[in-house]
Amino acid sequence: MSFSLSSLCVYQKENVAYHADRGPLFPGSSCFPLSPDQKAGNDFKFHTRGNRDQLNVIFNILGTPSEEDIEALEKEDAKRYIRIFPKREGTDLAERFPASSADAIHLLKRMLVFNPNKRITINECLAHPFFKEVRIAEVETNATEKVRLPFNDWMNMDEPQLRYAFVKEIQRYHPEIQLPRRSPNRASS
Repeated sequence: MSFSLSSLCVYQKENVAYHADRGPLFPGSSCFPLSPDQKAGNDFKFHTRGNRDQLNVIFNILGTPSEEDIEALEKEDAKRYIRIFPKREGTDLAERFPASSADAIHLLKRMLVFNPNKRITINECLAHPFFKEVRIAEVETNATEKVRLPFNDWMNMDEPQLRYAFVKEIQRYHPEIQLPRRSPNRASS
């Protein structure tokens, strides 16, 4: 059996040779990695108006988070921001992706959950019936140690430090991107 992400998300209508030629998965201007801007700046396929477009698209599909899930957020400004959005129920994923199997829809519902504490774990995901025909658990191995990113040791990173760390990682794959002259001061541990 051939397995690919398209098995899970058969709604992708565009078949293009390069990912950069594909329209954004969630059109909007607030999430540039998913909303490429290499096309004309006024191309509606790649840009929409408003800073909240990305979350509006997500909430239109998943529904707005419950008050309990909003309260689980750590930052008060994030809680206030999420409460700005009009309440909505979201859409039925089975109707949105009619060619997907019941197992695929069930897995999507378990993965696409606002509150990370309520999402399916990676082990639950791998054990899900959706993967029964492609998973060979006997050949899987668990990592012997935790993945450590270079900036994991930066205690209490502020926003400029986090942005620098992301740009530095992106630069590994896009050397044409220039880093700031010097990195932000690392907070002491």
